[in-house]
Amino acid sequence: MYKYLTESDSLIGGLCREIEYIRQRYKNVSISHSISNDKLLRERLLNEILNLKQRRMELIEISNQVNNTYQSSLSAMLFNELCQRPLEIKI
Repeated sequence: MYKYLTESDSLIGGLCREIEYIRQRYKNVSISHSISNDKLLRERLLNEILNLKQRRMELIEISNQVNNTYQSSLSAMLFNELCQRPLEIKI
């Protein structure tokens, strides 16, 4: 039983790290997109932005499934919270 919990916590931990990576990468790519003058580069950056948004939606779906299964799990609640945060932070 203890081994199972360690593996699941590690899995959720990896998903938490992934959603935070997506948020940080989105921020960097958005900045690059906004300051770039090269049309091809802007197109590639826009494609990456769309891919990051798509992966975020996949992670939100995974989060909802995990949260429904393990409602009292602190790690599942943290993962759900991280997924619900917006990609863009308005200043």
